[in-house]
Amino acid sequence: MPGRDYRPVDYDRLYYRLDLEPGASEADIKHHYRHLAQILHPDKWRHPTAASMRWADDQFKRVKEARELLEAYWSVHHAPPVSRSALSVAQAEELHAQMQALLAQRERVRAELDGLRDERTRTLDEIQRMRTERDSLHGELAGLRDEADAAQEDEPQAATEPQSVDTRARSGGVRDFLFAKFDDPSRGWLLTLSASVFVCVVIFVAAHWIAGLLFAPIARFEVGRWLMHILQWVLVAGGVVLTFGWGWSQRTLFRAGRAGREHPVALPADETLRRVSAALRHEAHYGAEWSVESYDAAPDETQFALRAVMRFSPGSQTATRRHMVAFRCRAHTTGAAQTALAYDFSVAAPTWWLVPAARVVRDLRKRLDADLGAPR
Repeated sequence: MPGRDYRPVDYDRLYYRLDLEPGASEADIKHHYRHLAQILHPDKWRHPTAASMRWADDQFKRVKEARELLEAYWSVHHAPPVSRSALSVAQAEELHAQMQALLAQRERVRAELDGLRDERTRTLDEIQRMRTERDSLHGELAGLRDEADAAQEDEPQAATEPQSVDTRARSGGVRDFLFAKFDDPSRGWLLTLSASVFVCVVIFVAAHWIAGLLFAPIARFEVGRWLMHILQWVLVAGGVVLTFGWGWSQRTLFRAGRAGREHPVALPADETLRRVSAALRHEAHYGAEWSVESYDAAPDETQFALRAVMRFSPGSQTATRRHMVAFRCRAHTTGAAQTALAYDFSVAAPTWWLVPAARVVRDLRKRLDADLGAPR
C-alpha cells in the first residue's frame, strides 16, 4: 500500500484540470467531471489511434484524480478548499516587523505633508494679501491716470500732443526694442523660435525643481513619483500658458502702439471722427462696450481728441470688472481731405494675464485700420 503524500495539495490546479475556477461548488465539480469523461471516452472518438487512446487515458486519469481529491475535501470540510499555505512563525514575525516599519514611515510622511500643507496655506494667504494690495494699487493708479489725463485735456496743447504720443510709445524702451527684433521680416522668426525654446527649457527646469522639492520626502514610493510627475507637467503647462500668453499680450500692445503713431489718413477730420466712433460702437467684448469719457473738438471741426474706456471681467458679466482698457485718439487736419491721426492704449489688468485686454486692443486696432484705410 503506497504511503500517504504529505505535500500540500494545489487545489487550484485541480480545479483547472476540471475546467473550473477555484472555489467552485461540489455540484459544479461533478457536472464538469461527467462532461469531460464523456469527451475523453474512447467510444466518442470516430477513428481512435493508439497514441490518441493513450493520451485520452492519461487525461481521464488526471481528471478522475482531481475529482476524487476535490470531493474528498468537500466531504470533510463542506467548503471550497484553499491552496494557500500558512506562514511560519518567523515569516509572520518578519511580516509584522515590516508592517510596523511601514506604519512608522507613514506617520513621518504624514507629519511632513501636514507641515508642507500648513506652509502652503500660509503662502497662499500671503499671496492673497499681496493680490489685494496690488488690486487696490491698480485702482489708485487708474484714478491718478484719469485725473492726469483730465488735467492734460483741460490745458490745450495741440502743438505738443503728437510729441506726448511718441513719448508714451517710447516709454517701454526695452519691450519695444525686443519686439521690434521679433517682428523683423528677415530674422524675426528665428529669434521668436529661439526665445520660445529657451523659455520652454527654463519652465521645464523650474517645474522639475519645484516638484522635486515638494515631493522629495515621498519620492521613493511609486505614488510619490507619480504625484511628482503630475505636478511637474501641470506646472509646465501652466507656465507655458502664462508665459506665452504674457508674451503674446506684450507683442499685441507693442504692435498697437506702433500702429497708433501719428500717420496720415486720406479722410477729412469729421469723417475720421465718425469712423472712429463707429468702430468703438461695434467693438463689444465680454458683455461690455466702449464708453466715451471725454471729447474735445475745435469749433471748425479741424481737430478733435477723445478718450474712451472699456471696463470688463473675462468669463463673467456680473463679477467685479477689474480689467480696464483706455483708448485715446487725437487728430488734426493737415490738408484737403487729409488728417493726421494718432492714438494709443493703456491697460489696467493683472500683469500675469493680459490676454483679454490685449484681445480688446487688437480687435479695435484692426477695425480702425480697416475703417480708416490705413493698415499697418
